Amino acid sequence: MSEPSTFGSRLKAARLEAGLSQDELARRAGSSKGYISELETTQTGRPSADLALKLAEAVGVTVEHLVRGDAKQQDMAFFRSYQALDEPTKSKLNGIMKVLKGGAD
Repeated sequence: MSEPSTFGSRLKAARLEAGLSQDELARRAGSSKGYISELETTQTGRPSADLALKLAEAVGVTVEHLVRGDAKQQDMAFFRSYQALDEPTKSKLNGIMKVLKGGAD
């Protein structure tokens, strides 16, 4: 599967991956559902830097990922989120990773 090619398509993909509706994303970012829809559907839509940061935080990716589409940026955003978790949650996630990898390390 190829990576989305526009800011809007990357925003929509990240929003769906985060399990958010346009309404919820708009609420979290302090925007409107109509503007979120416009960003996701136009080829040239670009929000202000402040709103781009709020959108990225709301969907759990970096601004760079939304703007440039660097897949590695999403991994980095995930790792930063992981680092902020408490130890019991990290331990649970590590257990899940072991299961996904097919066994214990």
